[in-house]
Amino acid sequence: MKLGRPYSPPKRWVLNLVVMVFLTLNCGAQEASLFYRIDTEEIKNHRIKVTATLSPEAFPTAKREVGLPVWTPGSYKIRDYSRFLSTVECLTPGTEVVKTAKNRWEIQGLKKNQPVKLQYSVYGHELTVRTNYFTPELSLFTGAGIFVAPTPVNSENLADATCRVEFGPHEGDIETNLTSVGPGVYTATNYDELLDRPIVMGDLEVLEFQAGQTPHKLVQAGHRQYWGKQKSLADAKAPVQTVQDFWGVIPYKKYAFYNLITDTRGGLEHRDSTVVMTGRFATREREKYVAWLSLLSHEYFHTWNVKRLRPVALGPFDYEEEVYTRSLWIAEGITSYYDDLLVRRAGLSTRKEYLKALSDQLNKFYQTPGRLHISLTDASFDAWIRLYQDTDDLHNSNISYYNKGAVVAWLLDTRIRKLTQGRKTLDDVMRTAYEEFSQKGFTEAQFRKLVNKVSGHDLSSFFQRNLDSLNDLDIQEALNYWHLTWEVSSKDSKPYLGLSTGSGPRAVVEKVYQGSPAAEAGLSPGDEIIAVDEVRVPETKPLSILDNLQVREEPYTFTIARLGRIQHKQVVLSQPKYRQHELKFQETDSAKEARWQEWLGPERSDKD
Repeated sequence: MKLGRPYSPPKRWVLNLVVMVFLTLNCGAQEASLFYRIDTEEIKNHRIKVTATLSPEAFPTAKREVGLPVWTPGSYKIRDYSRFLSTVECLTPGTEVVKTAKNRWEIQGLKKNQPVKLQYSVYGHELTVRTNYFTPELSLFTGAGIFVAPTPVNSENLADATCRVEFGPHEGDIETNLTSVGPGVYTATNYDELLDRPIVMGDLEVLEFQAGQTPHKLVQAGHRQYWGKQKSLADAKAPVQTVQDFWGVIPYKKYAFYNLITDTRGGLEHRDSTVVMTGRFATREREKYVAWLSLLSHEYFHTWNVKRLRPVALGPFDYEEEVYTRSLWIAEGITSYYDDLLVRRAGLSTRKEYLKALSDQLNKFYQTPGRLHISLTDASFDAWIRLYQDTDDLHNSNISYYNKGAVVAWLLDTRIRKLTQGRKTLDDVMRTAYEEFSQKGFTEAQFRKLVNKVSGHDLSSFFQRNLDSLNDLDIQEALNYWHLTWEVSSKDSKPYLGLSTGSGPRAVVEKVYQGSPAAEAGLSPGDEIIAVDEVRVPETKPLSILDNLQVREEPYTFTIARLGRIQHKQVVLSQPKYRQHELKFQETDSAKEARWQEWLGPERSDKD
């Protein structure tokens, strides 16, 4: 047998290094106040198993009660995520788990210094940016619907609760802005940070770019075989740079766009990332692609406006109750004004395309009867019970603070520019607000006072009319200032019925518009239109008859089915109270061009 070299013991510094590494990797879970292990063996059935170990020091009292958030910041609706938790059990022998509220559980029988060790299952099969979705191909982990915590579940109670998340064996890649401390192991400084950094897992493609000397990721997930990878990467950088230039400060060290390519659309902002969803063919269709760029612009703008510059109610958070504010028109409406505008300024859309987007906002506003029944600030306050909870009559009683807020932001920008001869703009208001309020939040009164300060004028009457009253919006001042016309679209020539139907094979009424011929005739959501003047509505193209009706003096007889019975309704069509309009530029000259450039930036001649 051939002998090797004599054994030589390792030097002491090597042993110390090994011990340090071992302690770092193995003691991190014990040092974290809140430790979660996620196992994905059942992910093919849309379930994950969570094992939560919560230190006794994380509980404010001797009572060992845990809870789960009922909503997630940025989406103002009680979602009751606890609906999707099952088999909640404590792993410590001799203990019992007692449910104390819809989203709370008390663990009884633990000794004073024993940690809480819970295990439970989470079901996730709702593909939105604010919910959990678990499949082997693509998974979105939304923290508010996964991680239980000591009660009360709010920012103040959990401000010092360090968090650690560890994934068991899994398929696919993981992307998150949580701090990585090892393969599949992540940490957060507190519970707010844990919930603010979503996790995406699956077949992912990570594209990287620099903007403002800061690293950014465009993480592509989903059905990306039809997605223009290089096109989207090149174009994503431009609005990022434009938004950075707008604010003049970059408040994060890195940023991630999680682009989930699906058959749905949506976005949700976070402090240093965003989750967006878009259709798989969007890069091949110009209008949809520009809409995707505007979505990126919108969610990225929130990095400043909402996640840092925020109404006082929107942080610190109470994750178990609604938080009310009348200022969502600032958070979402002003952001909705700038999303399309900054894509235009970045040179990724034409002026004509921007006017089309602004025209769409105006048309949507003027075609919503609810605009005359609720103020913009009240619509903000009622977000929890209205905007995210659509009904067949919501359009008659509510207005979107995204939509009206964007229009009011345009009018406010115009008023400030006009009063200051172009020396100040809404851009200046937002930057000044960020400087003054980003660390502490603002009230509605403080924001209005700041607008007055920046503009040098008292705009109380503007705010009262456009924010607090039921008055309709008057856009004439903006049309005059920007040298625009607001013309009836030549494409809109149909008579007015005032209802909408579903997309199925039958003509089932979904919505009836207040004051319309359909409403006057007594048609109702849920009615199935079977025939018009005894002519059967075809099943293959149920709208073919309705789309070809003409205005006449005598009424049409609509045969409908309601609650299983046949009824006849007399409907008198009319000309629309409101027709589709479109914004157009007046004939140009040097003065008009200069003003348009101040607002929209220079035109791209290669995209005209």
